[in-house]
Amino acid sequence: MRDYVKRLPPGALPEGGVASWSVADAERWRKARVPAVFAPVAGSWVLLVLVLVLVAASYVLTCGFSISRGSGGGPAPGGTDWLGYPAAVLLAALPLWYRYLPVPTVPAAVVVAVDAAVSLASPDANDRLATSGYSLALTVSAWALTGACLRLRARRRQRALALAAAGRRRRELPERVPETDGYRGFRQFYLGLALCLIAGAILTDGLVQDLTAPDRAPYDAVGQQIAALLFLVPGTTVYGRGHVAYRAARRLHEEAQPALMVGVRIAPDGYHWLYPDARTTSGRPLIAYFPKDRDTDRTARLLGTSSTYRPADGHYDVDPRSEPFEAVLYGAPWEGAEVALEYAVIERSAYQSSERTYAGVTVAPLLPRRRHGLGPWQPADGAARDAARRDRIRKEEQEKRERDAQWEARLRQQQRADEARRTARRRGGTRTHGQPSGRKTGQGQRNGRADSFGGGAGCGSGHSCGGHGHGCGGH
Repeated sequence: MRDYVKRLPPGALPEGGVASWSVADAERWRKARVPAVFAPVAGSWVLLVLVLVLVAASYVLTCGFSISRGSGGGPAPGGTDWLGYPAAVLLAALPLWYRYLPVPTVPAAVVVAVDAAVSLASPDANDRLATSGYSLALTVSAWALTGACLRLRARRRQRALALAAAGRRRRELPERVPETDGYRGFRQFYLGLALCLIAGAILTDGLVQDLTAPDRAPYDAVGQQIAALLFLVPGTTVYGRGHVAYRAARRLHEEAQPALMVGVRIAPDGYHWLYPDARTTSGRPLIAYFPKDRDTDRTARLLGTSSTYRPADGHYDVDPRSEPFEAVLYGAPWEGAEVALEYAVIERSAYQSSERTYAGVTVAPLLPRRRHGLGPWQPADGAARDAARRDRIRKEEQEKRERDAQWEARLRQQQRADEARRTARRRGGTRTHGQPSGRKTGQGQRNGRADSFGGGAGCGSGHSCGGHGHGCGGH
């Protein structure tokens, strides 16, 4: 059983101490976030709705903004249009890229906006519905560009605020911290690369068919373009996510990092939320991460036993879902960054009175979540919690002793029953070889009495009545 310690013991703190993240500094960091409407999740949903409306308008109503149109607004007379295909792919990828890849979203939005502006300026874009489609494409690209720029600006501001709060001193990561740069993002990287290669093969087939088709019968490669798009959009997104995750892990492990004292509280859904500290009840949740077993070492360093730290000094276990516990944060916190956290845990056995305090470490990327479901909290009484915990341990030990006694009693009873069955089998074997069994003897006596009274089988059975030492009429 491992429980989180409310306050970090001195042995878990870096040499020279660590700066605390005040509530005022944390609130400035929190206000540096983008508006909720441009948040990664909300903004991507807005873009998805706009793109779906645009696709419906272009394919169902006008077909003027379809993949097969020319870059000037009309269909290409020589076959499938290939010049307008990149803009169509980027348009379809904007919702997912905005959610996970704000950096490439900026150039993608610019390309889509330029393509839509050129189409609007062409002399073929006189149809009102086609003009509405191009205008909607401009709206989509403008929204994505604005939101992505605001998110990148918020990252820079949050990083600057965190560095200012941590001071100029930089520290190496704790001992036995999981080296995530050796595996972070690899699966996404190779999966995305495979999807992109499949899309490239489909596009190559369509392009070759189009180039080799005769002029009198141009080849229609729109089917290959649409099929490739279905692979390109998720493939580029997954590939980009793997690359970004790997780069974030490399940045954390390659250089010394700023350190801050923070609080950590676990939400009902299992996500861990950073707080300014673990003592100020007015602090609000800042940003979340989700620890995985592969990225966590809960017994990285032994700090001491039960006699080393006292509950009166704040070194007692807490319920992490009811209140935060202290941790040292390594790395500047902002959306998408990878950070390391060091905290203290008490390891105890329900059947032993000894306790050990360890320093645990976790490495995880910070997630752009807004909803946490965490309400106000009040600090627990350390002495009362320690007494209640010891009572619980005593009850568990008593229950174990009772279970052990019951098990031993059942075992002795089973042994006695087995011994009785073995004795009965031995006795039965002796009777079988030495004398008739009791059931057969009784049956013979009953038969003898029947023979005496009935006379049917007593003397006519071929046996001499005198052979038993008495006559037939002896009874």
